[in-house]
Amino acid sequence: MLEVSTTEVSTTPGGLTMTTQSPRSGRPRAVTVVTVAVAVVLALLTGCAGDDDGTTTPSPGGTSSPGPSTSGPSTPSPSTAPITVPVYYATDNGTDLRLVREFRSLPDAGGPALTAARGVLAGDALDPDYVGLWDPAGTVLAVNPATPIEVDLSAAATTTTTGSAGAVLAVQALVYAVTGALQSDAPVRILVEGEPVDELFGVLDVSEPIARADPISVRLLVQINDPNEGDVVGSPVTVSGEAAVFEATLPWRIESPGGDVVQAGVTQTAEGQTFAPFAFDVTLDPGAYVVVITEDDPSDGAGGPLDTDSRGFVVE
Repeated sequence: MLEVSTTEVSTTPGGLTMTTQSPRSGRPRAVTVVTVAVAVVLALLTGCAGDDDGTTTPSPGGTSSPGPSTSGPSTPSPSTAPITVPVYYATDNGTDLRLVREFRSLPDAGGPALTAARGVLAGDALDPDYVGLWDPAGTVLAVNPATPIEVDLSAAATTTTTGSAGAVLAVQALVYAVTGALQSDAPVRILVEGEPVDELFGVLDVSEPIARADPISVRLLVQINDPNEGDVVGSPVTVSGEAAVFEATLPWRIESPGGDVVQAGVTQTAEGQTFAPFAFDVTLDPGAYVVVITEDDPSDGAGGPLDTDSRGFVVE
């Protein structure tokens, strides 16, 4: 069986306080939050919109209108069935914080966009290497899929424990989740209790709609989509995701929960140096495993820490 993780609360020298789960045994790294220079991270607010999650992104819950919204946010009525949406968190890649994503099956809160947005604020990632950047006491009241998209936050969501270092990335996590759920490149306007605001968290200018930052600048460069953390699957196991790696080369390995390498290989993404899909199959005996993917390293370590993602799963 997979090892059950525990919960830790840590505070960085820059004041970035986060609640995280302790990574399981055999993970390639632990989550250690680093301080990101405010001057660098604030520049991300003006980043360009990037490609999202490929064809695995859930279908949109609404369509974009040709002009600005003239009414308050509107939300479809929730259904009883769960829906699968992209939810963004953060992880430490050894140099700085990067956005990471899980496709989560969550109760329908009123359409994919609102469900994904509430998932971001809840911050309860399945992967113990991922952390939420928002105060879970807050919530998203509504999402209006207009142009720009409007995301209405509760007043409690305007206070944060992330500090200025994580504040911009927190907003980008929300922007990426909502636009991914809607399959839209439209920018996002932040509202609080139905009213426009000029500032968020006391440090961020949100007077204008916010576009996605360049994905190469804010996302972890290697990302597993399937299996999800804790999935029980049959063999052969299909591992899929997307990565932006050198010459489309993506090394992978399968480990036991204790970190012993069971199998290893190399797969190719559809295109190099930009986010592109990958998939490979591996035949495994019943048991618990961890799949690890990493950037290729033509510099033999001279380039610094490599981006790595991993997921624990069980073969039945």
